[in-house]
Amino acid sequence: MNKTAKISDMGLEERLTVAGGQQGGFPVEWRDPSEADLVWEWDDMHFPQALTTLSGDYMEQALMEGVNYRYERAGMPVHTYCHAFNGYIYIADKLSIPEDQLPAMRLVWKQNRQQLSRELRDYWDNRVLPSVRASYKWMRDTPIETASLLEVAEAWQRVWREALHIWGLHFMVVAGTYQSLNDLSDLYEELIEGAQATDALVLMQGLSADLQRVQRDLYLLVEQARNNSAVAAGITSQKPLDVIGSVEGGAEFLRLLHEFLNEHGHLGQPFEDLAFSSWADEPSLIIAEIRKRLDQPDLDPVSQRLRLRSQADARELEIRERLVGRSQDLKRFETALALAQDVGPLAEDHNYWMDRMVQTHIHRFAMRVGGRLVEANVVAESGDVFHLHIQEVEDALRAPHDMRPTVSERKAALEKWQTIKPPKYLGKPPSPPADPDRFSPVPEAQSDANILKGIGACVGVGRGPARVVCTPEDFERVQPGDVLVSPASNPSWVPLFSIIAGLVTNTGGVLAHAAVTAREFSVPAVVGTGTATTVIKDGQMLEVDGAAGIVRILS
Repeated sequence: MNKTAKISDMGLEERLTVAGGQQGGFPVEWRDPSEADLVWEWDDMHFPQALTTLSGDYMEQALMEGVNYRYERAGMPVHTYCHAFNGYIYIADKLSIPEDQLPAMRLVWKQNRQQLSRELRDYWDNRVLPSVRASYKWMRDTPIETASLLEVAEAWQRVWREALHIWGLHFMVVAGTYQSLNDLSDLYEELIEGAQATDALVLMQGLSADLQRVQRDLYLLVEQARNNSAVAAGITSQKPLDVIGSVEGGAEFLRLLHEFLNEHGHLGQPFEDLAFSSWADEPSLIIAEIRKRLDQPDLDPVSQRLRLRSQADARELEIRERLVGRSQDLKRFETALALAQDVGPLAEDHNYWMDRMVQTHIHRFAMRVGGRLVEANVVAESGDVFHLHIQEVEDALRAPHDMRPTVSERKAALEKWQTIKPPKYLGKPPSPPADPDRFSPVPEAQSDANILKGIGACVGVGRGPARVVCTPEDFERVQPGDVLVSPASNPSWVPLFSIIAGLVTNTGGVLAHAAVTAREFSVPAVVGTGTATTVIKDGQMLEVDGAAGIVRILS
């Protein structure tokens, strides 16, 4: 790009048309010239859309601080950088040792993660959960509405310290949980001739307690509505909550809905952007999921989970039979399986308690602060706070001044950036991966217009019309029998997994969130296709072959 001018000094239109060198129309302002020598990868699994300004700041800090906390604890000579370029999150790693020493350090890092996985259950129960609960309580209890603006500014500083602390714990947890699953998969492939990682991961299905609770509690809520015709009619009305409250049995349904939202209401955001509301903030989101289930009874989640565990038990018995007479191998398998079944479910449960819950708490905290900015005539509405930088909000609390023109400009810029697909890499071209990556492998090149190749994440064949979901507004369009086509998923997507016929994603491997959730609810799935949401058109008939890792476009 033109290094004589800073993007922040340019007008909106000029900023959007700055030549980006190898990036073409995607302008990049390096904060340090040496950053151009790093490999920057767009994290399109977690951030498929351009983020609001506040969310970009938040994720830059959270990812950088969280990952580096983990590296520092492990003594790893790596530093992670994270930048929001035009709202899109890019991540780069910088080594502080020669590359020829890296293989030895990878072995040390693996051993460190293995030790962490052995200690993870105690770490989760006795440090992580108490710590994050204390942080959330502080966020809820802080008197933003009645404090002075200077006191709110101090609280605004603290909320980000609390968030970074949570993300440090987060990356310790994921290092241990994914290592246990990788070790089980590696050992299975070593011991069983012709085996694949997904074969071993069948042993884990049905163990994610928090995802199973979401599905079970939603099922009970739907059953309550289905069994009361007046409540069911109210749910299909224009103002469901108003109508339900006035019909016989409506009070009981609303009580159960309140209990559901009190327990799981922090879910609902499809992607990592603080501007997205949760189910508790917008109950219409969960009402929409209940509405689409009224005419098609769900499978009983308890029975489904028992069936999944029965399949896992059968696979375990099969493995044991194949290891008869191999006592040392059997002992290794039993040790790896016990650890994976103990801490492996945290691969998704941590997302429920940390990613989703911290996002909801900070969203609400920011909205409350936004309300004070409205009172001070800084912005027009509470949600405008998401279009300001963290420091700008603090400055405006300490010395209120009109930020409405800035907010308008950034809203327009965000709208434009959300219409483009950014480059996968910036800076230095990437090298081939040194080790297989079961969480986020490089997608395979596609050569057939009617066939997408990816990674089989959950066996089975599913057929149905494609429902391409890339925005929060797309959720309500997903109907029973559809094949969900998306960039990725997180625990907020759980309600869709009980009604879809199949799943196809752009990103991820057999350990990615979408893959784990698909296996948890026995949905045929192909992940990591790279191009599903751009190649597949909404409404096209698809066949998802989860065993072969192939998606066929039938019409």
